Amino acid sequence: MGIGLAQAASDSGAASRQLIQFAIPAQSLDSAVLAYAEQSGVQVFFDSRKLAGLRSEGLRGGYSAEDGLRQLLRGAPVRYRFSAAGQVGLERVEDNGEVMELGATHVNSNREGDWVYLTPRSTSVITREQIDKRPPRHAADMLEETAGVYTAVDQRDPGLSVNIRGVQDYGRVNMNIDGMRQNFNVNGHQQRNGVMFIDPEFISSVQIDKGSQSGMGGAGVLGGIASFNTVQASEFLGPDKEYGGRIRAGHGIGELGNGTYFNGSAVFAFGNEVGDVLLGVSERHFGDYRAGSNDTDNLGTQIRLKDQFPQAWQDWIDSEVGDMSSVTRSQMIKLGLNLPLDQRVQLSYLQTDTDSKDAWTWQSADSNSWYYRRSASNDITAKNVAFDYSYSPDNDLIDLKAKLYYVTTRQDRWNAGSTASIGSGNYYAPYTDRFQTDTWGLQLENTSRFYLGQRDSLSVNYGTEMFQDTFKPSSEMVPARSNSSNPFAGGANPEGKRIMASLFADLTYEHDDWLTLDAGLRYDRYRLTGKTGLTTYMYPTGITQVDLLKQRTELLYDVDQEQGRFSPTFGIGVKPGLDWLQLYTRWGRGWRPPSVTEAFMSGKPHGGGNELVYPNPFLKPETSHNWEVGMNIFKESLFRSGDRFAAKIAYFDTRIDNFSFLDTNVDLPGTDGATGVSMGRSAYQNNLQDTRFRGLEYSLDYDTGRFYTRLSYTHMIGSNDFCSKQLYLGGAQKKNISGTEIVELPIGGGMTIPVPMPVYDAVADADLDAQTRCGDIMGNASYMPADRGSLTAGLRFFDNTLDVGARLRYSKGNGANLESHGYSQLDQALWPQYKVWDLYASYWATPQLNIALSMENLTDQAYFVAMGDSNNLSLARGRTLTGMLEYRF
Repeated sequence: MGIGLAQAASDSGAASRQLIQFAIPAQSLDSAVLAYAEQSGVQVFFDSRKLAGLRSEGLRGGYSAEDGLRQLLRGAPVRYRFSAAGQVGLERVEDNGEVMELGATHVNSNREGDWVYLTPRSTSVITREQIDKRPPRHAADMLEETAGVYTAVDQRDPGLSVNIRGVQDYGRVNMNIDGMRQNFNVNGHQQRNGVMFIDPEFISSVQIDKGSQSGMGGAGVLGGIASFNTVQASEFLGPDKEYGGRIRAGHGIGELGNGTYFNGSAVFAFGNEVGDVLLGVSERHFGDYRAGSNDTDNLGTQIRLKDQFPQAWQDWIDSEVGDMSSVTRSQMIKLGLNLPLDQRVQLSYLQTDTDSKDAWTWQSADSNSWYYRRSASNDITAKNVAFDYSYSPDNDLIDLKAKLYYVTTRQDRWNAGSTASIGSGNYYAPYTDRFQTDTWGLQLENTSRFYLGQRDSLSVNYGTEMFQDTFKPSSEMVPARSNSSNPFAGGANPEGKRIMASLFADLTYEHDDWLTLDAGLRYDRYRLTGKTGLTTYMYPTGITQVDLLKQRTELLYDVDQEQGRFSPTFGIGVKPGLDWLQLYTRWGRGWRPPSVTEAFMSGKPHGGGNELVYPNPFLKPETSHNWEVGMNIFKESLFRSGDRFAAKIAYFDTRIDNFSFLDTNVDLPGTDGATGVSMGRSAYQNNLQDTRFRGLEYSLDYDTGRFYTRLSYTHMIGSNDFCSKQLYLGGAQKKNISGTEIVELPIGGGMTIPVPMPVYDAVADADLDAQTRCGDIMGNASYMPADRGSLTAGLRFFDNTLDVGARLRYSKGNGANLESHGYSQLDQALWPQYKVWDLYASYWATPQLNIALSMENLTDQAYFVAMGDSNNLSLARGRTLTGMLEYRF
């Protein structure tokens, strides 16, 4: 069929040569146009019915807005015309070149994230528009409306730990900024073992890919990939626009500001067809805030011992959450250069500095109130440096991307001294320590595309990735007297190094817009090096004597271990005769070797006290088997002309073998008696039971242009048992009578008599080594995450310049321990049910100036975020009103 392309009007601005980086796979033409609109920022008008049955070969590489559209439409009987800057209309032509009659409806396809509902796998996108509707105070706020995603929130700690479908920590979820892995870890109360620091002001979008991944970023991943994409210069540049940017300034309003002080940013970009520069700065200030005071009965009777000290509990509810002040400052620089032959290089630098406090609540002497006492002050600096290269010529076999990056995160922490008396032997003075994680990474991938006639296409994505984590802790602590004799009690954050390297390939086959098949295979290999050890008491071996006694024994481990594994994935997507419905299923395997902390940590986690953490250099890698089944719905003009309905529903089932968890009651080599009586002696162990995370996810989106609504919900199913060997390193002993020996016993007066005495030696006790025990676990996996969801409804007025709406955030909660604490295990399921209402409004007074208001927690509910840090027990903010001004130029 012939091609009919209209020349853009000379004054439309569409002929600008500003390059945009496109990544649109081969697919149906209407879907490809949606992706083009999202990536280019161009508003596209078309009648999707007239594009039915047409396909696009896709688009990869750097193009101007017009050149990209021309390439996307090549071979299709469609012509385009730019009617104004940033707006284009599409028309389908007959064989004779005449325009087909269009229906009365043109569809505005410039909607971010619509591709999610056209993709046969579980993925989610959080757009900048969604983020701005509820300005985040904590980075975790950005993820609260996303199905299948949780965060273990410590309101004091700005660090973000992402949980996908119940799985988190130690790299099980690849948390990255522009592809750079964030593997910083400071061991604490097991709610967050691996955090990242990202300034929401610099976020352009967040993409969540769930389950095992066979492509880039999938090495060591069991739960999924959380990609935080920062702003690019192209977002502020456009046709005939060589500079641009935005300035944002926000603040709490009056008494309802509730500890929300200045937060804002400035981003400036300039460039042309040769290259571009992006500069950004941000600053955020927060302070003590008042929690909600309504529906406090939802919190149960055990939090802050309400049943025992009701007056103190009420004082806690009425008082501000203390020592919450924090300051975050960020800077960003990106330098891009467009080279000949469709090449581009970019150097980027992102730094975030944040100061925060740690505090615990203490009861007053008269037991009538709770107060906050500072336990630590933190100064954290996270630096990210990356060099990117891309080569995307007009060749279906080459779409090359490479990245070299370095991430270093350092935490300097002042720690309060012990509250124990000096005479107890457990006292230690205030001290400072430092935790640093350095990550080097290299990524290289290419995509080749093959077109097998008019209806079939095959794409192959293949490449390699590798990264190295180096942990560098140090401390000025002078150990308590009870701790000083143990050479392996210097802290729970060990030195060590882990290297992972991966080769991968992922094939995707598409047939006639109704069938999609994909299959992937990756090979991961790791090397773990470090030194650790522990102190125990054992009977000497190879010795036979009457008075055989245990001796202090130092077990030292110089670890250098290496291992590799293949992990496959497979998926299928089918449209069963309906263009708006797609069914899909996926299956995959994942593999995660142990981290430095899990294998080598050894010491007292609080600097003093009786708790001890022991290393496990023999920890086995985890393997996962996950599958899911789901459906996508994407239907335009469903109830009325021009509306749009989209839905994504999935059931998932992830089984992890050898799941690593912190066992809080272990016994050491040399044990020869009762076992399981030492709560507080902990080590990481592999679960002897299968660990499963199952559930259902719902994401629904309806938009008429004037009215819109979104619903997301996550329902988790089942629970897990955690069982392990009681003597986690083996080494059980028993004294064995190996014979008798004549011993001269004194009877007085210098005289002795010969007496036959039993002689002992030490032998292994296989029965004791085989003992197992269940239920002794500390960590976020102790309970399934509580079900939660959100419902948003809004209206647009005055040509979409005014957007007002309301949001309901809901969690079913997990109240297993809200009314009674059972200390058979250390963690408690302190996740009460909540319903929280938010209001928001956004008004673009001019195309450049936006005024936004947000009222969070309208009804002043007392609540914790679902799966929040139960050990911190800092309630979320009460009723809070903030405003934000944004100016774009």
